[in-house]
Amino acid sequence: MSGVTFDGVTKQFGDTVAVDHLSLDIADGEFMVFLGPSGCGKSTALRMIAGLEEITSGILSIGERVVNHVPPRDRDIAMVFQSYALYPHMTVAKNIESPLVANKAARVSSEERTARVREAAAILDLEKYLDRKPGELSGGQRQRVALARAIVRRPEVFLMDEPLSNLDAKLRTQTRLELVGLHRRLGTTFVYVTHDQVEAMTMADRIAIISDGRLQQVGAPQAVYEKPRNLFVAGFIGSPPMNTVAGQVAVTEGGTWVRTPAGTVAVPASPELSDGREVVLGVRPEHLSIGADTPTALRGQVENVELMGHERHVLCTVGESRMVVRQSNHDATPSIGDQVALIAESTGLHLFDPVSTERIETGPTESGLPA
Repeated sequence: MSGVTFDGVTKQFGDTVAVDHLSLDIADGEFMVFLGPSGCGKSTALRMIAGLEEITSGILSIGERVVNHVPPRDRDIAMVFQSYALYPHMTVAKNIESPLVANKAARVSSEERTARVREAAAILDLEKYLDRKPGELSGGQRQRVALARAIVRRPEVFLMDEPLSNLDAKLRTQTRLELVGLHRRLGTTFVYVTHDQVEAMTMADRIAIISDGRLQQVGAPQAVYEKPRNLFVAGFIGSPPMNTVAGQVAVTEGGTWVRTPAGTVAVPASPELSDGREVVLGVRPEHLSIGADTPTALRGQVENVELMGHERHVLCTVGESRMVVRQSNHDATPSIGDQVALIAESTGLHLFDPVSTERIETGPTESGLPA
């Protein structure tokens, strides 16, 4: 098994920079997820690991070996695509076996091939389908065949490019669990590309969030969620995303505050928060509640109420911004048009610089009321 290292890797297509000086260490045996919107460069980064895209500059290593100019067949990787790409005329067993016969230099004996096919089929619960053809299988079963075909190679690194995109919601949930279980059993390095943050949050050991070809933040899913590095990450991670509103810092004897067009909120003190500084205040929907009006509440008007079954999302117009409150079904349901006071939990507040968009680090929240 091996890890993967990007050292200042750049990929250009003409004048377009798809991946911009990417530096990232993926540990041996880690489940790393590349997460970002469509066109951000995450699939290009994955394809460079596979050798399907040439590197413009920088160094890419698998284990201790630099692979910039190593052909794909010699990299000891296995790739699973969004498309199953199965051979329709072959049985499931023959599809799984195909990588073991395609490369003559690495071909193994018939007995070894049979053993590996049965082992991969057992891991993915495909044993009873080995004599069937892909046309006789469901979408989820076909995707498991594609995964089994990758497993039989016993590669150093598994690469997966949005492999669940063609599945319905129920199958995606089921297959996510199967992939996590597969990673635990094999202990091999997984690099997985998706635009779906739920997949990233539930599967990854660490997430690498990419936007416009640049790495925005890398870390454990919960750590990234709780402490986003910049406004892009804050808005991309979380469903619904983090609420944000522009404001101005006020430093008084009673504490540190952010004044917004919709109200004033006490915030943690920081040497970076000078009086009058422009900031962006962020708060996640679960850290907002509808309560009694106070001097430190944000005031808004209910625009819509979305019933989610286990909870409801209350959409409010707050000044020139829109905020979402994640509310329990046990709370009183507001009506559209209601004027409401939104109470933000002090431990759930985030501050960002409006120009650089970077996070502003703060300390414990001080008490008191604004002057």
